[in-house]
Amino acid sequence: MSQRTSALAPPAAPHRPAEALVVMPHEPDVPTWVARACRQSGRQVRIEPAPGNPEDRLLTVAALAGRSVLLLGPPGAGRAGTGRVVAAVRDLPSDAAVLGEAALAAEVLDAAVVPVHCVPLSFGERSVGLTDALARGHEVLDAAVAQITADAPGLTVLPRLLRVRPHELVGEGLDADLLVLGGPRHRIPARIGLVGCSAVQHAPCPVLLAARPG
Repeated sequence: MSQRTSALAPPAAPHRPAEALVVMPHEPDVPTWVARACRQSGRQVRIEPAPGNPEDRLLTVAALAGRSVLLLGPPGAGRAGTGRVVAAVRDLPSDAAVLGEAALAAEVLDAAVVPVHCVPLSFGERSVGLTDALARGHEVLDAAVAQITADAPGLTVLPRLLRVRPHELVGEGLDADLLVLGGPRHRIPARIGLVGCSAVQHAPCPVLLAARPG
């Protein structure tokens, strides 16, 4: 990744996670790492039963717009054990909460943070705008690394610029202990975007939808 100074300045102060974490488990108890992360950040855990139907899960998540929501897998799914927390970042500072949640989870999971920015393959090698899109992606990742390093200096950060559509990142091929991405904004009506829908329905690991300002 480019080491040039980014034009996207990270927040001056460490990002503070949402006041409460809504957890949608398939079992009565939340994982130990979730409890540790919430104790460490001084916030509460709110349990929201996970609907079995994918469409109902999406409706429930949309109704929780403006809150950080963690969706856990079915009983026995467990951690993948990859040592990676993937943070899908489209832009900063609007996705600062994504990086904050990812850093907090990585600390308690003893994992690296992998900030990922996607540039679709629809930008062919000779496409007008490809150079700008790639440069913008590097700037976003430079800013992401700067924010995580400032918030949690001890973490390993492994930025990646991928040539895929964003919703393709979060499918069954994802290799991570946790996927963090921006949740639906608190608007009327609240909607989950294509990437969020794909993650909720297809991601093979727990998914944390980070609260974002409206």
